[in-house]
Amino acid sequence: MIIEFSGETTGSVIMFGKVAKQLLKMMGQSGNDEGAIRAPDVPGALEKLNAALESVPKVENEQDTYEDDKDAEISIHTRATPLVDLLEESVRENGYVMWKPQ
Repeated sequence: MIIEFSGETTGSVIMFGKVAKQLLKMMGQSGNDEGAIRAPDVPGALEKLNAALESVPKVENEQDTYEDDKDAEISIHTRATPLVDLLEESVRENGYVMWKPQ
């Protein structure tokens, strides 16, 4: 499944459902396939996400290529970056954020 995040004042971010649900739970959300965060609640969600990401060890020597047909390990920090950017923009513009399956 693919989940699309979009903001009232931003573009959109698309990610795999498993990663999206993990990040949603880190933000204090239920992890449902579809939902929204009201504009006044976006700063708190961003704060929770950043705090949760800080508690996860970073992957050393993260690779962005594939070697010998093995999957490269991509950290949750890297996967979260576009969503963090979207949330930060929503905070600056005082807009809501929503997500739904694609």
